[in-house]
Amino acid sequence: MKFRSLCAPVFCVCLIVSAAAGAAAQARPPAGPPPGGPPPGTHGPGGPGGPGGPGSPPPNGAPPPPPSGTGNSPGAAQHFGPVGRWWDDKAVVQTIGLSKEQQKKMDVVFNANKPAILSCYKVFLAEQARLDAIGKQPQVDQAKMFAAIDAVSQARAALQKANTQMLLQIRQQMAQDQIEKLEKLK
Repeated sequence: MKFRSLCAPVFCVCLIVSAAAGAAAQARPPAGPPPGGPPPGTHGPGGPGGPGGPGSPPPNGAPPPPPSGTGNSPGAAQHFGPVGRWWDDKAVVQTIGLSKEQQKKMDVVFNANKPAILSCYKVFLAEQARLDAIGKQPQVDQAKMFAAIDAVSQARAALQKANTQMLLQIRQQMAQDQIEKLEKLK
């Protein structure tokens, strides 16, 4: 009976620690390029910020991609068509039959949404840095850690919403047959 009474608390502690570790791991974006390739408009090393690394402005002013949702689960971040400024890719434009006028409208949508996406991305990076700093402390305060995880999740959600809003507005510039052709290119 004594063995059984000791096992329950040990099991509970192990369960709590593994849940906290899993939540912290999910709150951190995966290392390397994001799922689906490099950020829109960037093709260099250094991650989301291009050659300067995270936090540096992306080349050509392109907003970063949304971070993946929970872990590396597919479909966590919304993508409509190929990643990046696909409407500037001649092969994609020709395949789906995009007009110059549609491309110009998509550029307007992109440029109008870019400041909001970059702002959300900066908030996400700041919250992620805060979480990382808390995780590196010798004595981690559980309440602070969980609050930081929540803040990272909220920042990630805001970034995904801002990016999805832009993608939906870009999609509205297309005819249904073009959308179907684009979806086949994923």
